[in-house]
Amino acid sequence: MWTTILSDRACRASRAGRAGVAASLVAVSVALSASTARADEPAVATPPAATPPAATPPAANSPLDTLRERFREGMEKYKSGAFADAIVIWESIYRELGTDKGYRLAFDLARAYDALGDLIKAADHYESYLDKVTQRRAGGELLEPNVERQEEVARDRLENIAGLKARIRVKAGERQPVIVQIDNAPARVAGFTIYVEPGAHTVTFGSGNDADIRRVTLERGSVIDVEPRADVLAAPAPEPRYETRAERPFSPVVLWVGAGVALASLIVPALTYAHALSVKSDYDAPTTSATDKATLANDYESARTNAYASIVVPALFTAAAGGLAIWYFVGTKETRIPLPTPAVTTTGASLSVSARF
Repeated sequence: MWTTILSDRACRASRAGRAGVAASLVAVSVALSASTARADEPAVATPPAATPPAATPPAANSPLDTLRERFREGMEKYKSGAFADAIVIWESIYRELGTDKGYRLAFDLARAYDALGDLIKAADHYESYLDKVTQRRAGGELLEPNVERQEEVARDRLENIAGLKARIRVKAGERQPVIVQIDNAPARVAGFTIYVEPGAHTVTFGSGNDADIRRVTLERGSVIDVEPRADVLAAPAPEPRYETRAERPFSPVVLWVGAGVALASLIVPALTYAHALSVKSDYDAPTTSATDKATLANDYESARTNAYASIVVPALFTAAAGGLAIWYFVGTKETRIPLPTPAVTTTGASLSVSARF
């Protein structure tokens, strides 16, 4: 059925050119670029047509060129109809940026999920996008005109998805934040709307023996409001995480250089000792005359003395390298550094970044 609907939708889009798909290059404090979703897109139950997104070229030498390039890769996947591949790439970027700084990408993900036929996840990202737009508008931020067009498209699609699925509106706790889990989905802080398939569902407030478990049954197009009891425990504070870092007294390159010099210094005594052995071999040869033996005896004594003396240099270098090695390990200090704790939000856990365009 979806194939038929998609084909009919694609045909109409190619004849009229009415459907536009949002594609935003990811940003930290604002969207990476403006997307081109049209505000007059019909509010029907069919997923969006796969028309190519358009994006403004990024600034040169941007510190987030890697993210931009990954977004372009996902955009190419989307344009070719490989919606699942585009989602994999965009979701990874979305997780890295977090829901606040990457909020514009939520709309693109919603469109990709919509085109793929996953209306539940599409609705979740539409909701996330609308929530962030509302927050930014309430904070006095001036939104671009294309954001308002995307907002209209998102609301139209949510209205249609709501008629096909069911909704559970989870109200926030009056006194304290409460963790809520719908079926086996990731836990969230109460105060969100989730789209689900019609049928029976389990809503769990809190955790452990004090959890408040509700079982609800919804019909297609229906919506139900649930809220936690006053005695449900607050969301547990995340345990602090630490990373142990070793502070070395100097770079390990110093050890490698010292060891290399010590090994290289062994060449001199090796050569002098080989020369002494060669002289000794000539001295012991049966063909050597008595006169030559006297001369070779003096040469051997001199060569042997030089060989013994040359051992002093590598011995010193070896001792120095050994001392550096001992200092490197004994002088190491371990420091526990607290790691940032993922924040639980209405759309799951995310980490923020401090990069800026």
